Amino acid sequence: MRRHAEREYPHECCGLLIGRIGDEGRTREVAETYPVENSFVEGERHHRMAIPPLEYARAERRYGSRQLGVVGNYHSHPDHPAEPSRFDLEHLAPWTTMSYVILSVRAGKVEDLRSWELEADRSRFTEEEMVRKED
Repeated sequence: MRRHAEREYPHECCGLLIGRIGDEGRTREVAETYPVENSFVEGERHHRMAIPPLEYARAERRYGSRQLGVVGNYHSHPDHPAEPSRFDLEHLAPWTTMSYVILSVRAGKVEDLRSWELEADRSRFTEEEMVRKED
């Protein structure tokens, strides 16, 4: 995710988080990332992103045989904090069971990375804890 975000700067990057949802929907374990081309209108890609719905289906097919699926998405905020915007809330978070990772990229370098989950009533995001598992 970090390399993808830095490579796409000053535009927003985006991608899917591939893994498993566990603990009766309370945790997401991310095994891989699936970078996607930002399909938002060219002139707006520096502050908006869009993942085509077909990419979700492609990822599910690609990883399904390994019992993995889409557990969230990620995108970058060039020169802005790693916090969800109003646009993110209204347009980029369709499922309350997924994680939404945002990377803050300033001057081409990732400065911060935070993960969020959508409240059940879809009114706001709540930051979720991220734990890096050791191999």
